[in-house]
Amino acid sequence: MKGLSVERMYKKSRFQQELELHASRRLICSILLGCLLFYLAIAAVNTMNLNAQRDDHLNGIANTFHEVYTNTSDFLLAPEHEELFLSDMRKNQDNLRYLISQYNVSALVELELILTDPSGGVRFTTFPENQMNLHRQEFNRIAVENAHRFMRPVYTTVYHFRANSSEYVMIHPLYRDGEYLGAAAVYLNENDWIKLFNRYQYDAILTKPNGDVIACSNSSFLSQKNANKYHPNESDRYVKIEGSRYLCSQRLLEDGSVIAYSFIYSPANSTYLLIGMLFILLLGISWAVLFSRIMHAMSAQMAQSVETLVKEIRIIRKEDPNHIIKIDTGDEIEEIAHQVNKMVRSIQQLSRRNMDLVQVNSRMEMQNLQAQINPHFIYNTLDNIRYLIPDDPQRAQQLIGRFIGILRYSINNTKHNVTVEEDLKYLQDYLVIQSTRFGANFSYRMEIAEDCRAFIIPKLLLQPLLENSIKYGFQKKPSIHIEVRGWCGEDALYFSVKDNGGGVNEQTLIQLREILQSEEINIEHNGLQNINRRIRLGYGGDSGLTIDSTEGEGFLVLLKLRKGGM
Repeated sequence: MKGLSVERMYKKSRFQQELELHASRRLICSILLGCLLFYLAIAAVNTMNLNAQRDDHLNGIANTFHEVYTNTSDFLLAPEHEELFLSDMRKNQDNLRYLISQYNVSALVELELILTDPSGGVRFTTFPENQMNLHRQEFNRIAVENAHRFMRPVYTTVYHFRANSSEYVMIHPLYRDGEYLGAAAVYLNENDWIKLFNRYQYDAILTKPNGDVIACSNSSFLSQKNANKYHPNESDRYVKIEGSRYLCSQRLLEDGSVIAYSFIYSPANSTYLLIGMLFILLLGISWAVLFSRIMHAMSAQMAQSVETLVKEIRIIRKEDPNHIIKIDTGDEIEEIAHQVNKMVRSIQQLSRRNMDLVQVNSRMEMQNLQAQINPHFIYNTLDNIRYLIPDDPQRAQQLIGRFIGILRYSINNTKHNVTVEEDLKYLQDYLVIQSTRFGANFSYRMEIAEDCRAFIIPKLLLQPLLENSIKYGFQKKPSIHIEVRGWCGEDALYFSVKDNGGGVNEQTLIQLREILQSEEINIEHNGLQNINRRIRLGYGGDSGLTIDSTEGEGFLVLLKLRKGGM
């Protein structure tokens, strides 16, 4: 009864296989989609928050600077102030000092004033004597000359006397009846700028377009070599300062005369993303457990079907070559058995024919020379699948899919000529199966140019050459590597198959070349001879096959197919 119940359960193997396939795909897609959505959600929220914080910070900096700039400009440009600036300083020094003092009481940024005559000499200043050094006097003279030359209502520049110290300078040239009478220059205190910036949560830097620093809320952002300059890398969205990551943004202020930089602290969210992904992966594992029994039942059914097929193939191989495989498993293995029966019958028919291609016409010769899959390859492939199923059922399922594709392709008699692209798909499956069989002892590389993939060639043209390299290569070496190349010349398509097997000696190479040119069928080396005849019949001219080899180093086969054949 127990055996009967198991048998009934396995009768649903086709349904179980489809269920396993769809469940596995949906499970993997759900896990990947969950990870992707979680990452995108975190990234989107983080980006939106950072953008909002950046805009708020830049808006605050812009509004603050604009207010200070406007207030200072209004102070310099007020007509009553101009009259006071141009008045006799011997009489009005106290009035001017009182004016500056009153302004600084309510100003966001306090200022110091320097009045100069037309030659740049200092007429009046609110700076203490110890701060009116020669360096400041010379800087002020040059800045006043530039302000007069550029003819601007308010000329701006930056004064640096030492590192980590800067003063924003605004200069208003003074005229009366069109005559230049000097200038009023105000120096804005950097410490007051920093106090204004500290009202915000994040750091900021104000610079001139040439990089001169007007004010900086955090000196760590400036170079130690030149603390009065700041030139960011415009391609970097983020900057790292002392191990911390910041989002760096900038905005032009006052018609581009000032650049405001905002630095938003933005640590990487890798920890949160990792925790979220681990959670989703754990959820996916729990889903996978729910389907484990279905997958196990599927693997058991597949193993039973393949074991039956292998036994039938063994009978054909060792006992009765005319044996017909009889399998009723209700799945793809039954279809494989059916295709194998057709293939065996085809091979039996071909084995009884006389392959004298000289005595038949070109069309019949090409049909009879169509390559077929070696039964040993089928047996070895099924044997490999049988051993893979208990340990790696998913890989066994993939291998079965490739094997079915090879069988369908090789015995499809409706098409004798195919594109290079179609034949490459078959060759890829064939090489993957051989890689599974030989493991690390077998490797290959295929390089087929894109411009020759639409070329029409005989079906299964290259497969016998690959099989030949594998067969004879492993006879002399424990591991081999095969390289397949394809390229288009001006008037022909070329293929090469090269292996690093044992090769042949010079005498054998000469013998093989003679066989290729002979019209007499050579039983031992008819594989190369048949391919050469197929190419010559189909493409004519100097099309054909050439070989080269060095004993102990490998074997090379070169095929030339003149365009316009087939």
